[in-house]
Amino acid sequence: MRNKILVLGRRDDVSKGSEDHSGKIVPWKIETKYYTAQVEFWIDETVQKDLVDTEVIKGYENEESGIGNVVDAVLFVFRKDQPSTFDDIHAYLPFIRTYEPSIILAIGTGKNEANDAKNKLHTSEDAFESWCLENGFEYVDAEEEREENDERVGLNRVLEALQSNMWEGMVRKPLNDKDPHSEEHESYQELYEGIKSIFMYIICYFFFKSIAQLKFDQKDNKDDSMTQLHDYNSAPFDNDDEFFKDALPSQKELESMYNHIFGDFDDEDGLDKVLTRLNSLRERGKTLSDKERRKLAASVACSFGLHVGDE
Repeated sequence: MRNKILVLGRRDDVSKGSEDHSGKIVPWKIETKYYTAQVEFWIDETVQKDLVDTEVIKGYENEESGIGNVVDAVLFVFRKDQPSTFDDIHAYLPFIRTYEPSIILAIGTGKNEANDAKNKLHTSEDAFESWCLENGFEYVDAEEEREENDERVGLNRVLEALQSNMWEGMVRKPLNDKDPHSEEHESYQELYEGIKSIFMYIICYFFFKSIAQLKFDQKDNKDDSMTQLHDYNSAPFDNDDEFFKDALPSQKELESMYNHIFGDFDDEDGLDKVLTRLNSLRERGKTLSDKERRKLAASVACSFGLHVGDE
């Protein structure tokens, strides 16, 4: 079951012979107002490059070990004031890129109050954040506390990310305590479902319109002297395969994306959840390469097609 959270990081006091935390498992019950889920934190310690045990790393990457099939979140913890600890994540990149867990966070801890050290720390943080953007990680400053526009930061952001994931084995809570047989409740549900469907089709329209425009913008314009008109209802390529090429998702990837976006669409606040996840996917797309971005767009587009077909 894909409900494991892999936590990677160094021990601060490794030289003092303290207890090794590698291999420890910590169970956690996620409970929100929408669902409950039983997950586990799997802890493994990282080391500097010249001390990496290649056999251990290969064990992560080996499909027979099954680790990649159960881990759906990676939390890499490092010291901002010790930049060398950030390099530890490189050994795990092949594993992460192969199995693509839903949540990949790089969490920076540690601070120094001296002004000179602060300036150096801010410079390093910029480098950390840039690397994360380029490699599909989300950077979280564990020391950050100020929140603006309801945007979670610091450890609150880590908690938010873990609670918003669609964990395998999650159990949804009842929608509300209203009598499902009451006329008032039935009328409310009918009205709500109607409004939700209208909004869903509006979202679909603008999404496919955006994809069509993206495809149009990437097509070579061989005759610059002519004004080329474009109908959003027609594709500038002969077929989608020409645009998406090898970025088309597999059946398993499509089902995973569909369940991620629309898994609880029928809940009372299902539309809000869909909008939140779409925004999260849009932000994630900014950190991906062109090929990965096309694959993400194709997965989302096909998921919308499945959902519209189900209506």
